Amino acid sequence: MQHIHEGGLVKMKGFVTKIHHSGITVKNLEESVRFYEDVFGFKKIGSADLRVDEEGGMKGVYIKIAFLMAGEDDLELLEYIEPKHKQELLFHPWDPGVQHISFMVDNIKKFYETYKDSIKFLTPPIDYITDEIDTTWTYLKDPNGSILELSEDHKERKFTGTGKID
Repeated sequence: MQHIHEGGLVKMKGFVTKIHHSGITVKNLEESVRFYEDVFGFKKIGSADLRVDEEGGMKGVYIKIAFLMAGEDDLELLEYIEPKHKQELLFHPWDPGVQHISFMVDNIKKFYETYKDSIKFLTPPIDYITDEIDTTWTYLKDPNGSILELSEDHKERKFTGTGKID
């Protein structure tokens, strides 16, 4: 691991080896688990109740957590029971600071046709083709308002660093 000092920050090259899991805060844990199992085929692999004296400036935090898996990837769903005060925010994919999770799927256009009347899609499937990428993608929102991207790659991604977009 190499440390490089630049602009007052310490860069730690090689420190992150992979993304461990993604987490989504949900309104209703059971409803959200059903959604991810029924719509995307995730499997619930575990659960936990967690009490923390303080988290992010909040005191007396109580969280119910479900651990789901698709392929080799983990998804953590978290329902904050305490504190009771919660604020729903309206997010768009283009808002700074908004995160999304992208799921690799097969036959995205069929998925869209199947669910377009029951799931809030932010865009129909879009074909995105460059020298390096040939993919179809769409954004949708889960029952909690979390932004999800669905992606279907039509060829292996090969990045050459040209940055050329067709």
